[in-house]
Amino acid sequence: MVLNKGKLSEMYQLLKRLIIYTLILLKIAPYSYQRGGFKQGKIVRNVSTLKTTNNLYTYSFNAENKIIEVREGCELKDQFDYIFLFYEKDFMKTIAYDNSKRLINVCHYQYGSNNKIEKMYSVGFRGSREETYFYENNSLQKIVIRQFDRNGVEHATLQHSFEYKPNGELNSIILSTELYSETIYQEK
Repeated sequence: MVLNKGKLSEMYQLLKRLIIYTLILLKIAPYSYQRGGFKQGKIVRNVSTLKTTNNLYTYSFNAENKIIEVREGCELKDQFDYIFLFYEKDFMKTIAYDNSKRLINVCHYQYGSNNKIEKMYSVGFRGSREETYFYENNSLQKIVIRQFDRNGVEHATLQHSFEYKPNGELNSIILSTELYSETIYQEK
């Protein structure tokens, strides 16, 4: 599936606001940049001062102030990967394309009665994954991640566990499997 100019044009008609950051600042899923090992980004006040668009994130918002597009600068000069977000009553869908506008993956985020993500299903050309989110007292406690190859055969199950400071702020994220455990994020 290739992203065509008509679909891009349709998405940009919904655009109401644009913000540009170095690195990731806004998240689609809870603690997504911390889980991925990324630093939090900073707003870019003057784009013309940048030497590269690599790791430059552009967030576009609709009239309801929801993210509808994320552009991620890649290593190729002035090239971007795209994520488009579509919202429904109890789910959100994201569609990701690479800089050549070829489909990378589709994610489906299912919201629960608490308006928080309960399940995420992702399908891409290399395989798929399913994430199940567990909350306690309105705080995310763990995410169980099941990974599948292209043929649907399950290969690995991971778990991200979240530990909080007494004031409720995130303190650390621990990645664990059947064989090992490691801290992948620690608040400084």
